[in-house]
This record gives sequence, structure tokens and C-alpha cells, in this order.
Amino acid sequence: MTIEIPRHTSPDSLFESLWLDSPGRIGRGTGRDVYEIAGHPDKVLKVSSGRSNFSNWMEILVYSQFKDTGELAELFSWSWSGKFLIMERLAPLDPGDLSSHRIPSYLTDRKPENYGKDASGKIKALDYAALAIANPSGDFL
Repeated sequence: MTIEIPRHTSPDSLFESLWLDSPGRIGRGTGRDVYEIAGHPDKVLKVSSGRSNFSNWMEILVYSQFKDTGELAELFSWSWSGKFLIMERLAPLDPGDLSSHRIPSYLTDRKPENYGKDASGKIKALDYAALAIANPSGDFL
């Protein structure tokens, strides 16, 4: 049986049920944990681990602005509070993959582990909560 992904802005309780059924944590950042989603090998669940859901909300805002560029892992859903976020799961990069990749100027966290490949091999950002907004460009807002 495949677990149903809640629609965006659904109550946190629906995402908490999904979280409880998730097989295990696969990543950890400073303010979030990342989990596999049973039955959805192409998606991950990001859960804010602190008192703030800022990083998830930043990714929601950045994605809504730049989703048509194809540079960001796709967002599928998020909870009404922003505590939970469902994102496209990317494969790890091979050494040297980023050397010929143009990282978008609006992204400031350029560590290789913040990028991955989608199913077609395209490199995308999987952590895009940090932005360069000191020098606004025509790209943003």
C-alpha cells in the first residue's frame, strides 16, 4: 500500500502521520531532519527540528519564485505551519559534477551536499533556504 501524500497546506496532523510511517532519517541539517517516505522513493519529508519553520518557508517562497527554471528540487506539498515539507528526492552527485555546473546566483549555500541529480541526471539544488538578497536582481521578486 502506498501512503498518500497530503495536499499542500493540509493540517500538521496529516504530515505527522506520514512522519510516523516513514522508515528512517536519511539526513540532518542545523534546523531540519530529512526522512524517506514509504512507497515514494522519489520524495523526501523535511521536518523542522527547532522552534522555527523558517528554512521550510524560505524554500517554499524560493520555489514559488524560481520553479520554472528547473534548478531546484521540486516541492510537492507542505503543512499549513511549514513544519513539514515534501520535496523531490535527488541522487547524490559524483565527484566533479559541480565543476561544470552553473549554480544560480541567488543561492548562497554552495556546498556539494546541497545538490543532487534528478531521475534524468539534471543537477538541482536540494537545500535552497539561503539566498543572496543584498544585491537584488531582476530575477527575484
